[in-house]
Amino acid sequence: MNGQGRRRRACRVQRVDVQCATVRQPEQTMRPIQWLIPLAAALLAAGCAGPVREAGPAPVESRVEPGQTGGGTAEVHPYRPPEQVALARPQPARAVQVLLRRAADQQRAGDHAAAAASLERAVRIEPRNAQLWNRLAHVYLQQQQFGRVEQFAAKSNALASDDRVLQADNWQLIAAARAARGDRRGAAEARRHASVQR
Repeated sequence: MNGQGRRRRACRVQRVDVQCATVRQPEQTMRPIQWLIPLAAALLAAGCAGPVREAGPAPVESRVEPGQTGGGTAEVHPYRPPEQVALARPQPARAVQVLLRRAADQQRAGDHAAAAASLERAVRIEPRNAQLWNRLAHVYLQQQQFGRVEQFAAKSNALASDDRVLQADNWQLIAAARAARGDRRGAAEARRHASVQR
């Protein structure tokens, strides 16, 4: 094309006369996307052109226990699940840990109102933490606010769906709150729930 581009004949109709002229078209250049496709194909082909290794079976390690001779048969035992699954409780956020320590110190000092305030701040940070609701229920039990004890222990139970130990403690809190209000039947029912959870 030697820099001149392609020529084509273009015709233009004006009124009745037809005029024809040779029009020069600019030379077409490759767009960036057009040269990326062949480059990607070449790189892909080059990556696949490496040496081919024959893949045989993976090597097998032979482990012989001390005191045994090689060539014996291995003894296979069936899987037995653990009797009780230990739950890993997630670690609370650092700010919540600080508030928990502060609440424990305040509770030991007998300042239950300040301990409740610290725990309420922790609950605002992590509202789905069942442990925090349980601790808050314990503090309100010491303050003899039995309605809140039952409310927060029930909230903790709702969040602790797999933690049977925590649920049993929550039911004990509910039983204590109901007994303190004179609800013997409700307290007995809560104790029954607590014993089932253990």
